[in-house]
Amino acid sequence: MNNTFSITFSCRKSSASKKTGLAPIEMSVNQHGERWVFTLPRKAKPEEFRKEMTLRRQTPTKDYTSAVAAKVQSFQTTCLIERRPFNKETLREFILYGFSDYRKSMGYLFDSFLESQQKKVAAGLSSQRNHRKYEIVREHLYKHGDIQADTPLMAIRSKHIVDFYSYLLSIRDSTTVAGMMQKLKSVFLFGLRNRLLAENPFLFVKIPRKEKEVQFLTQEEVARVRKAKLPTKRLDLYRDLFLFQCYSALSFIDMENLVPEDFLQNEKGYIYIAKKRSKTGVKFCTVLFEDAIEIARKYGFQLPTSRVQNYNIGLKAIADFCRIKKPLHSLIARHTAACYLLNEKGLSMDIVARILGHSTTKITRHYAKLRDTTVLNAVELADRARAVVTATSFSWTSCPSWTISDCVIPPAQVSLVQACPKDYEF
Repeated sequence: MNNTFSITFSCRKSSASKKTGLAPIEMSVNQHGERWVFTLPRKAKPEEFRKEMTLRRQTPTKDYTSAVAAKVQSFQTTCLIERRPFNKETLREFILYGFSDYRKSMGYLFDSFLESQQKKVAAGLSSQRNHRKYEIVREHLYKHGDIQADTPLMAIRSKHIVDFYSYLLSIRDSTTVAGMMQKLKSVFLFGLRNRLLAENPFLFVKIPRKEKEVQFLTQEEVARVRKAKLPTKRLDLYRDLFLFQCYSALSFIDMENLVPEDFLQNEKGYIYIAKKRSKTGVKFCTVLFEDAIEIARKYGFQLPTSRVQNYNIGLKAIADFCRIKKPLHSLIARHTAACYLLNEKGLSMDIVARILGHSTTKITRHYAKLRDTTVLNAVELADRARAVVTATSFSWTSCPSWTISDCVIPPAQVSLVQACPKDYEF
């Protein structure tokens, strides 16, 4: 059996174009007595090709053929080491993918990325829900058609990304699309870091992200839900769960995972919940107000569970019954709680972030929105405080009977240390 391996190049005059005189360069591979001929993407004039190949010095044509031969030999060595077949079909794919390993396709990149994400899920660094979002992006990408699992990575251009972005905008809102495109970008960045990609197709693509308007219930609407006489016990149960979310700022999954041992009490009698969020693993600490405690006691601090789909369907029925035009769902309860804590309770954005279990206040600012009345009240309080200071012409020591209760600034808005001089004693 002939165990030789050789690579030769040719440029046939019979294949030359009558218009340009150029003919494709062909590569002939001989292995074990078999001969495979492949047409390379580069073209040349047959006479010039033969002349350059016979010269002793290096020429552009000789550089090109030497580089191709080196890549083919390297690919053959890789196949032998990894015990993969090296034959006419695998070599054709190798040439088709731009003299790159056939594994460097979109499908291989996505599979490698998802495998990496699954390891993060197992280690508790990510969630299965987040992993599923990447799978949804992949499904839409292949459904669009321009990019498939067998598409070579080197063939993907910015145009494909822009076309996919336009396709998503036709079926999803801009905020959702921006999140999906960010996930696709993460996949390509993974490919760059692992040298599966030579260049980033997102390099010159800008995805505008429009902030989605946050909806929340007013206190009047929450009271309407609380006082409504609902027709079924099932809706009563959904209402209790929804109100508990509004009062505690818990997400649906965190509320569902509550057990009686999670309800803690400090030395001052405050009942609170301190855990890690199921979705992100970030710690949160929420203090329960009387309304939330009343609901928890009603069920023996073991809240009933329900499928989130049935829960949201029930909330929609409650919204119709209470004549609330805003869409009622589990997430709007967290928005309602965040806005209440910021505007009514006067808590700082940092404290609200800790209650919601957010790692940064940037996320919290999307949840908790300052109302116009809160801004106007804060300006009014500042003006009244300034008026008190300017109107006082006597020294602090000359009026020992003055107390903090005489100050017009509520303690929830301004601390006692800010309201009084450092040397004043209560």
